Amino acid sequence: MILTHNGQKYDIENWEEFKETLLTAIGLQVEDAIVGQINDMRLVDTGNFKNSIKSIVQNGELIITSTAPYAQYLEYGTFAYWNQFGKESFPATMDPKKKNLSRKAAKSLPKGMQPFAPFRRVMWNQNRMSKIIDKGVKVASR
Repeated sequence: MILTHNGQKYDIENWEEFKETLLTAIGLQVEDAIVGQINDMRLVDTGNFKNSIKSIVQNGELIITSTAPYAQYLEYGTFAYWNQFGKESFPATMDPKKKNLSRKAAKSLPKGMQPFAPFRRVMWNQNRMSKIIDKGVKVASR
């Protein structure tokens, strides 16, 4: 297998073994980036969500998951926010967290919880993923 990375070609003789190492290295970088995004958005209360972010390589595929029971709501939002954004988008500018607002101010916002989208903010960001993959390739090549 010949892999081209940043214009340089690498002949990889043990592709199956290297592929697993590469995907594992990329997975760890994605995990770190998602946890960083969670910290930046101050989505940490008990730490359960942040600590539940895991990556595994299974059948040649990288799977990034969260086992927190409320992870889907943090990613996609609820009620009016879900109807507005769905699976395809998330707000570029976040609304203030309702818990930090007066009741009156909170009622002026849509019903439900906004999508924070920490997974998509990392994985849909082409520049960020390019850096993550570059770093994963360096780690896997050692």
